[in-house]
Amino acid sequence: MPAPRIEIEHGARLREALDALLAAEPDLPYANFAPVAARSGAAAAIHRERWTSGGEALVARAADGSPLAAARLDERPFESAHFGLAMATLDRPLAVAEPALRLDAERAVLRAAIERARERGFAHLAARASTRDRTTGWVLQELGAFHVDTQVSWMASLTGMPHDEHVAPPLRIELRERGASGALPRAAWKRLAEWGGRAFDRGPLVFDHTLPHERALRVYEAWTERVMEGDWADAVLLAWDRDEIVAFISMLAMPDVSSAAGTLVCGRGLGATLPEYRGLFTAIQREMISARPLGASWMENETQVATIGSINVYARLGFRYLRSTATYHLRLDGPGRACG
Repeated sequence: MPAPRIEIEHGARLREALDALLAAEPDLPYANFAPVAARSGAAAAIHRERWTSGGEALVARAADGSPLAAARLDERPFESAHFGLAMATLDRPLAVAEPALRLDAERAVLRAAIERARERGFAHLAARASTRDRTTGWVLQELGAFHVDTQVSWMASLTGMPHDEHVAPPLRIELRERGASGALPRAAWKRLAEWGGRAFDRGPLVFDHTLPHERALRVYEAWTERVMEGDWADAVLLAWDRDEIVAFISMLAMPDVSSAAGTLVCGRGLGATLPEYRGLFTAIQREMISARPLGASWMENETQVATIGSINVYARLGFRYLRSTATYHLRLDGPGRACG
């Protein structure tokens, strides 16, 4: 069979390819999320919007012009600034289901996407693959990428049900919405942010030996600062001990998933608890379910498979498993060598 032809596509031609590939892709994220699954075409709508709202799409086509696979290349502005390195991302590709065609098509389109990233001057690339997909992870490793982490996603139903496991004074839990956390004094969350710079010792950036380890650890400190300054949170639950914030969970509204589900869904959050306050993570989760920040019906959580404590809490509280995703990293500015 002739090698697939690769083109950068946009507009009507890209939409035509997406229609075919979204219908063919056997493991589409959110297709197993009940409110989305109940609405015909809703899962495809989420990804069609994401693919057409940013980034650069490369499509592999057969000799007759039919689309076989697609990859979307995008930049990572926060990570690029944090590391002083031009960093890009390849989200999960789309491809036909037939194994041999899928393998050939992904080899072609992912190789082209990596070369395109080099042409654009990126020095680092992060790519994701479903753990149920035996093709994408294999191809990424053939092309030189290293597996750096696996994440598990869960969906919490925010029922509004009251609970009776309240924290005891001087502890209290506060909900702030829509940027109100910007008024928080730095002294109140300084120790928690610094703890984030030491405690989050796992994850794709930390496990990447081509990145400076101390700088990778501090990503979580920087994320905490953004949340507390009101930049990266539509809502945040704060656990206070007198005048100090000792635990938190943040969240952002997810408009595309919400539209597909017909109800408000939040996610893309961050959470942390100081080590001497065991149990507060569970307490904040219970409060989130009861308080329904922003009036949301669902909250998506993602955590590394190595974060056993969080996984146990999610399972105990009845969160629903959505998917697991593997992350692979590739240096584009020369051979991948360990830092330090």
